Amino acid sequence: MSIKFTEIQNSAEKKKIKSLFQRAIPVNERTPFFWLYGKRKRPNVSFVNVYDGDTWVGAVFFSTHKDLVYVWIFAIDDSVRSKGYGSAVFTEIKRLYPNHRILLGIEETNENAKNNEQRIKRKQFYERNGFRSTGLVANQMGVAIELMLIGDTETFQIKELFEALKSVDWFAGTLTTLLGKSWLGLVKKKK
Repeated sequence: MSIKFTEIQNSAEKKKIKSLFQRAIPVNERTPFFWLYGKRKRPNVSFVNVYDGDTWVGAVFFSTHKDLVYVWIFAIDDSVRSKGYGSAVFTEIKRLYPNHRILLGIEETNENAKNNEQRIKRKQFYERNGFRSTGLVANQMGVAIELMLIGDTETFQIKELFEALKSVDWFAGTLTTLLGKSWLGLVKKKK
């Protein structure tokens, strides 16, 4: 396996990624594609294809702020899932940013959720790849999103995520920060 990240080169790649995101990410959790695509040229943003040699296997959108890499969206194509590509993507991010912590959000496990089995498997995948729960759960458009981190979970503070969001989009990051500071249910400690 030879994982590499490449910039989105043409409309065919753009369509392929958009289609993958629509299949892989539930509507109520999906960041608008045009917004993601529009942010790709920012110096602290990577919105890239994932290739194994010449074979396209997926895409990832992540940003960096100080010593934090925030993975906004990560998806492997259905046709090659469960072949080690997901783990290989995180190995590559760790290689590119060796002195950074890596943060992402996943649907919180919930025995009442229709897809709880999928949520449990997803969390186990991230734990196998070195992620640990921060103990924080964010409310993202009505969905409980557990924040997981590679790095010191004890010292992680939610304001670091707010700062990372603001570094990509001042308006969205500021709005999220204001909502988070007023504690309107945006972030809570995991039970």
